[in-house]
Amino acid sequence: MKTLATLLVASALVLASSGVRADELTATKRAQIKTLLELTGVKAIPEQIANNTVQSWVPGVRQLDPKFPDKGFTVARDAFAAALNAKADAAGGLVDQVTIVYHNAFSATEVADLVKFYQSPLGKKMLGSQAKVNAETFQTAMKWADSLSADVEQRIDTALKKEGLKLPEPPKSAPAATPAPGAGQPPAKKQ
Repeated sequence: MKTLATLLVASALVLASSGVRADELTATKRAQIKTLLELTGVKAIPEQIANNTVQSWVPGVRQLDPKFPDKGFTVARDAFAAALNAKADAAGGLVDQVTIVYHNAFSATEVADLVKFYQSPLGKKMLGSQAKVNAETFQTAMKWADSLSADVEQRIDTALKKEGLKLPEPPKSAPAATPAPGAGQPPAKKQ
């Protein structure tokens, strides 16, 4: 659900960047958008931000203090989430800001149709299975991309050579590993 919520917000942001307003933001449309945000998990984003942020702290904190208790991370996460949640529904908070994004992206009729869809059995099934589908899709895409690593590496080398550039060689003391394309590091040069 986290991925779907993020995808919906990102899609709405892209659509909203056109600056075209479909209609007026009435109280009815605002309420429908709020319902849509609840159904799609957008209102859970503060919890997700808190979880992800505190999880990203764990390795650094553990390196500084290996005995730091797990309870400390739980307390920090809960305090972080509480701080975000306290402001999410306030005037100008996350809900208001994302409401404008959805208002700019969808007409009142479209919002009502989306609410109906997500309340339908198929919509509920989609919400319930979206995280698994997205994870499997990502795994499939990574396997596919990995199967193309030789071609990707050759094209990168060719493009760099065309510009007079070359990736640095990995250190000789460490075994060279070729990460999957898109893994955040350039591919290692083959000897």
